[in-house]
Amino acid sequence: MIVMKRIPGKIFLSEQRGVVESPYFRRSSTFRFGQFQAEDKEAFGLLQALNEEVVGGGRQLILPVEEPIYVLVLPLTGTVNVAVASSAVPVEVGELLFSPVAAGSSLVFSNPYPTETIHFLQLWIRAALPEVSGPGRSFPFDLAGQVNTLVNVLPAIPSLPLPFNVSLGQFAGRSEAVSRMQSPQARFFAFVLAGAFEVEGRLLHQNDGLALWDTAEVELEALSHDAVVLILEMPA
Repeated sequence: MIVMKRIPGKIFLSEQRGVVESPYFRRSSTFRFGQFQAEDKEAFGLLQALNEEVVGGGRQLILPVEEPIYVLVLPLTGTVNVAVASSAVPVEVGELLFSPVAAGSSLVFSNPYPTETIHFLQLWIRAALPEVSGPGRSFPFDLAGQVNTLVNVLPAIPSLPLPFNVSLGQFAGRSEAVSRMQSPQARFFAFVLAGAFEVEGRLLHQNDGLALWDTAEVELEALSHDAVVLILEMPA
């Protein structure tokens, strides 16, 4: 009898995220962040934060940064203006913002619409260098034009080698894909943006996350039409 090895991992369910809200914003945090400090929601390797943010019309969200990080911002509805130490960079749906942020800085997210809310993801990844700085850059992508494929949405930056890879994929129901790690020691994290997936035998619905380690590749299958997943690969 062949015994299939089960890859070690941990599921982060949507309903177990920490929620902080006011009349003007709402944050759902997969990991410990700010006022949400659950003991079992510690960071996963370099991935320090994964927050779903909703900001009201004309409002700003200001977050202090205590250690050097790389921040990724993925708009889900509307445009968000993101500023670190310079003028704000507008980021639209269909774009991914990458920005290095030095310790002691502040991240400022602004909603340019007077009355409509905006909705975006932000990921904080610990920087390998003690000091990082530089302007934010946005990178466009087209998932509808590359369905059933994991698309690398953060191209190589020659002046700043990064210790992680970011992919997005939009899949039809029952479509499959394999994410191959650059190293067997790499860490894998998936976050479902829409629909449902089975990832290495784990069932994930919208806004669920999955951390895996000790594997050279990860198999995933979409269980619904137009299912969308974000994948992050990091060193151990």
